Amino acid sequence: MHHITATILLVSSLTLPCVLWAKTSAAENTPSPALFGALGLNTIPSARHDPEGTIRAFTHAADPYLHSGVSIQLTEPINITLRQSAEVSSINSSPERFYPGVDLKLRLLKETQYIPDVSIGLQSATGHRRMAGEYVAISKRYKDFDFTGGMAWGRLGSAAHVKNPFNIFGSHFKKDRDITSEDPNTPEDWFTGKDIGFFGGIEYFTPLDGVSIKADWGADRYVAEQTTSDYNKPPPWSLGLNYQAAEWSNIGVSVIGGKKIMGQLSFQSPLQRWTGGQKTATIPPYFNAHRNIRLSSANVQSDAAKDGIQLAVENETSSGLHASLTLQPSLSSPPQIGRAVRHMANNASTTTEALSITPQVYGLRGSQINIIRRDVEDALITRQGSAQEIWYNTEFRPSDKNTKISGSLLPELASGNFSSRSFRLYLDQDISMSEEDSALLYRTSIIASKDVQIGKGGIFGNAVRINLSDNLHRLRDYRPQSLLPVRSNIDDFADERLSIERSYLGWTYTLQPDVYLALSGGYLEEMYGGAGGEILYRPFGRTYAIGAQSYLAFKRDPLQSLNLGFSGDTLLTAHINAYYEIPGTQTTLKGQIGRYLAEDIGGSVEISQNFNNGVRLGAFVTATDQADFDLFGSTTHLYSGLKLGIPIGSPRFIPDGSQIRVTAAQLGRDTGQSIDKPIDLYELTETLSYRHLADQWSGILD
Repeated sequence: MHHITATILLVSSLTLPCVLWAKTSAAENTPSPALFGALGLNTIPSARHDPEGTIRAFTHAADPYLHSGVSIQLTEPINITLRQSAEVSSINSSPERFYPGVDLKLRLLKETQYIPDVSIGLQSATGHRRMAGEYVAISKRYKDFDFTGGMAWGRLGSAAHVKNPFNIFGSHFKKDRDITSEDPNTPEDWFTGKDIGFFGGIEYFTPLDGVSIKADWGADRYVAEQTTSDYNKPPPWSLGLNYQAAEWSNIGVSVIGGKKIMGQLSFQSPLQRWTGGQKTATIPPYFNAHRNIRLSSANVQSDAAKDGIQLAVENETSSGLHASLTLQPSLSSPPQIGRAVRHMANNASTTTEALSITPQVYGLRGSQINIIRRDVEDALITRQGSAQEIWYNTEFRPSDKNTKISGSLLPELASGNFSSRSFRLYLDQDISMSEEDSALLYRTSIIASKDVQIGKGGIFGNAVRINLSDNLHRLRDYRPQSLLPVRSNIDDFADERLSIERSYLGWTYTLQPDVYLALSGGYLEEMYGGAGGEILYRPFGRTYAIGAQSYLAFKRDPLQSLNLGFSGDTLLTAHINAYYEIPGTQTTLKGQIGRYLAEDIGGSVEISQNFNNGVRLGAFVTATDQADFDLFGSTTHLYSGLKLGIPIGSPRFIPDGSQIRVTAAQLGRDTGQSIDKPIDLYELTETLSYRHLADQWSGILD
């Protein structure tokens, strides 16, 4: 039963916050999940995908397995499912074995009037070989009927209807495939095997709201189960009923071959509908309909300060007014820019037509934003303008880092006094479903973080961690202990109820327009102290960025109070980073290559998706030249996982910038590990980027 308990924990941490806070609507006739968690019919997958940003937790049972996990629609064409399959003799019995896996589905073609949905899928792309199989699925809807057909390899194609058609493409595809093996599935196994199988089915959406009937014919012949036990396999057909009681839930029951009963339960929610991110905006400052005779620089700053805006006049001419705006990094920048513009216009002279703002965050300067005053007046006074018209006439220019600050303001900005910055709370939930001997490993912590800015670019960062609950003691039961642990002694760190998460001094600087530098030293993260830095070139208005980072790290001692001591292990890590923003989306691809904390050499690929409500979703995979123990008692060169960040700043007593952070990845790995750097330049400069300004510009009038 602990497997079911773990699933409930997973549902709570991933989907319930979205369900409770999202604006929900009535159920619609939409595709539902299949046996292994991704969208499909009863026992077979389909080519269908959830709306971008949908997250689903599920538990599906069909003799002899109980499949549980979470499915995430990372981007419009990419779905990733983290699945734990438990072998059980009955729903009430304890699992005998676990067969975890990471499933991937990629859309190749999107359905139109004449073109079907076409997707390629990898079940247990990494994971246990018993559940592994690949497929190509085609789905086409006609009125209330949704048809699916396809071909499959591995377990899903074990009916062996025809020879593998990919054999003509090389020796890789001709290899024998033992689906009863205990070895993990790897890219070397994808689409291999002598034969493949065909599958197909139909879903009928009935006139009853949320009710559909599903029938399919699969190509899974349960070869592994018959080889290792006396399993009585059912015929390959199934007939089922699915009920979507609400937009956020699915309940299904099916008959497989007239011999087996399958039950399904899932909860899902679109992350875009999350409304618990930030507190309700205050009433914007009054906009003066009549222009002043002369400029009042002092009033610009004082009026803005009363509104919580840090604004400083840097330059003034007879026709223009230029100021620097210190952004709150946890909030969208266009609303902050819009309020700064109001204060500038309210105190500018009659002849001032150009309002220029240089946004900055933690001392890093963005591009100069030149807004025409008349456009703002048309939008706010006569109501004949709009945010789009303001955007159309706005100019962006590289900011000069040597811009002189007017004399009256210079002492206050550069005095070096400590000024309070943001206080944030993080609820950290680390989950590993990639374990063969445990249904789920978890760790729950609360991190309280407070940053203090020193002068213009200095940062004094502090954070404490409170470990609430975990079951990481199981790591000691079945995983070999490392003599020089990188992160494999995470259980020792979790044993300390209260510890210093970070305590460091940092410094940020804009070297040249679009070139940023960050240095930091001290207790950098929970497991490491040290010193290092990062440099980033992120050209404004471009879709790429490139940078480098390096840290000299000292391993912290978890057996000393607050983890303040050091164990004596010294490590040097260095990487080159490259970023690419997919045009027209909020999706970012990141590539990294270099030396990791175990002194292993390799690279990482990460894809992340930002949403306008502040939710962030990402997936990563790392491969290095050193092997680590995997979940099957063997070794692997891969390390992968999912990351989810949900802002929770709207409740009254929770500060802005606070988050629920969920990481689903194997815990206690030593290879492929990087420093959790306290200052991430790419994330820090996101609110300064052209992409962010364009996506959020409608908030300029808020």
